[in-house]
Amino acid sequence: MPKGMQKTSWLLYGFAAFFISLFGYIYYTYETTRSEIMENIDSKLLNAAVSVKHILGDDYHNIVNAGLPVSATTYKEKSRALSEYAKQMQLAYVYAMVLRDGKVYFSASSYTQKDQNNGRVTQFLDAYPEATELNKEAFFSTEPVFEISKDQWGYFKSIFVTFVDNNGHTYITGADITISDLNQQLQHSVTRAMITGCFFFFIAALIAGLYFLQLKRSLSTDARTGFANHVALEYYIKKTTKHRMELAVVAINELEDISSFYGTQVSDKVMANLLGYFQSRMPGEGFVYRLATNKIALLRTHSDERNIDDVITAFNHAIPALKEPYIYVSLYAGIATGNKQMLIENAHVALQQAKLNNQRIVRYENVFKQVEERFRSNVTLAKEVKEAFDNNRIVPYFQAVYDNQNKQIDHYQCLARMASATGRIHTPDYFMMVLKRSRMDGLLRRTMFTRCIEQFRKTNVRWSINITAQDILDPSLSEFLELQLRRYPQPHNIIFQFYERDAIAYFSEVKTFINTLKNKGAQVIINEFGAGFSNLPHIRKLEIDGLKLDKGLVSQIHINADNYLFIENLVKYAQQLKLEVIAEQVDNEQIADALARAGVTLMQGSHFAPPTPYIH
Repeated sequence: MPKGMQKTSWLLYGFAAFFISLFGYIYYTYETTRSEIMENIDSKLLNAAVSVKHILGDDYHNIVNAGLPVSATTYKEKSRALSEYAKQMQLAYVYAMVLRDGKVYFSASSYTQKDQNNGRVTQFLDAYPEATELNKEAFFSTEPVFEISKDQWGYFKSIFVTFVDNNGHTYITGADITISDLNQQLQHSVTRAMITGCFFFFIAALIAGLYFLQLKRSLSTDARTGFANHVALEYYIKKTTKHRMELAVVAINELEDISSFYGTQVSDKVMANLLGYFQSRMPGEGFVYRLATNKIALLRTHSDERNIDDVITAFNHAIPALKEPYIYVSLYAGIATGNKQMLIENAHVALQQAKLNNQRIVRYENVFKQVEERFRSNVTLAKEVKEAFDNNRIVPYFQAVYDNQNKQIDHYQCLARMASATGRIHTPDYFMMVLKRSRMDGLLRRTMFTRCIEQFRKTNVRWSINITAQDILDPSLSEFLELQLRRYPQPHNIIFQFYERDAIAYFSEVKTFINTLKNKGAQVIINEFGAGFSNLPHIRKLEIDGLKLDKGLVSQIHINADNYLFIENLVKYAQQLKLEVIAEQVDNEQIADALARAGVTLMQGSHFAPPTPYIH
């Protein structure tokens, strides 16, 4: 085919596509506009029908349905008011109806000038023989009823709204719009919409063309870091002729917290630094992509001595990813090799397994075996946990919280333990994941609270127990705790510990629940304070009684000056607010001495006493 004819053919195809798109857009505009008009008309009819009740007044149908007469003067005034309202609303008629012995009668109705000229003004309790079954059913409906029907007055779309008078009798109010008026509105609006649509279609087509040219250049680049993004990765994998590739998906764990605390500019700087780090260390024919907000993809297309594993393993968590401010991050990675059709999906599966197993790197080829083994283990463990509940082998252990200043026990923390059938004692680390997956964590809390109440009811000993956000969000568990507090003789001896992360994530729910607990006399402290981006003034709004320091802060206080300074200043601030400060995981004398110098008096840990099944 000659080039001139070829160009003409493409031009014809282009015009055909354009007009098909244009007609499609016009049809869409027609349907959208028609839907909007019909919604507006339905709303207009509904408002008009409801207004009829107010125009007639509340007593009007009390009189009508009681069988009492309405004076001609009153009826005339009501009809005139309805007629003026119908004219103002540009409706054909508005009216009210009653049902007697299966027949419909007008209790009030508007009229038109044409009705007056023809002597067809509706009178009080005129029968309406054209009433349809839908019209009659409206008297028993709890929702507005719409109908399209013909009668001696014309062809209408109508609405019927049911009301009940003071004596329990029903009546309906209605409003009509003529179908011809409706069609005229539709035709006018659709014509205008099509003209406007055509105009804007041309403008939009021009703008879209310009935008597409720009978008095509920027679509494959992450605007915040300048690195290639997931679109570029997917396109490359799809188009490449290489079949042997290796892909790692790397997740930066802390990035969401960094973004919410410092802002997206700082989190983007962290990502840019990490992307640059991996870019500089990737082997030949290796590429780096920003796959998502907190994910990086590393793609290797050539087999060489250095694997992607080595690049990821070489990343040093102890070196800050950003120095202003100082920010450290940790990584998980999933790696897949081989089939390019499933490469990205397989790498994500491996990443999920890395997070679940708390492993830094997981390869896809090892995932299925790990999953199968984990499934078998979880099923066995779930059965073991269920048997432990059934046989009363979920028991509390008690760890003393020591007042190091007065050299005496201040209170005990109650910790859950599971005794196996052979007598082995397991900590929550062993069974908590199965509890959560099996939705038995609420049962654990009930069991623990009941056991602790039995242990301490007849004593004057203070004790504490952990509460999670899931406990608060479980209405039945919340009611259980409130009931037990009402029955407990000394609720002021009970201390509820809320995790800091829950207090921040579910602030309003936690605040409400804390108010309930304190109204019952209990005390409340925040657990693991300092584990995240702590905000004591914000936490203080919860009206708590104390703070328990995060074990990570405590365990490093004797060797980390920053930790020591943070705790020392926190204690001073807490003392001003009259808050207790408790340190947990105090495992040696050096930690205890450093805490004492920082002003902490309440300490808990193996240095003083391990958890035991009894109290001193």
